[in-house]
Amino acid sequence: GEQQEEEEEEEDDILDMGDDEEQEISPGALLMRFCPHDSSMLYPQENLRTRTLRFACRLCRYAEDSDQQLIYRNVLKKEVGNILNNVPSAVSDDPTLARSYDVDCSNCGHNVAVFFQPSDASSDSLALIFVCCNCDFKWVN
Repeated sequence: GEQQEEEEEEEDDILDMGDDEEQEISPGALLMRFCPHDSSMLYPQENLRTRTLRFACRLCRYAEDSDQQLIYRNVLKKEVGNILNNVPSAVSDDPTLARSYDVDCSNCGHNVAVFFQPSDASSDSLALIFVCCNCDFKWVN
């Protein structure tokens, strides 16, 4: 009898996930809402008359106003950096790039440089990147 009770307690402990205490929900947390009539999920919708957010059922006409102002925030992080830092050092040896013989390198005075447009999506300028064929000095023109 006593051994059987200990085994049952162990089984209870195995099933116990420690979720007995109420977890605090942070204010403004996005929670799913369900229709009280048919238990289907409520979807965000704009109340056109009051220009406020409400949640509405897609199966019945149930809707409730929301105290939330935000459903989803898409944060785009654009790192603005010097485009010259992304140019490889051996680019001046690339025979497929166009060459200009009418430039003056401000670093060494050489007059031959390769040039190209930056191909990365973050650069929307029409500037040309020049790289000196003598000293690999880079500049934008």
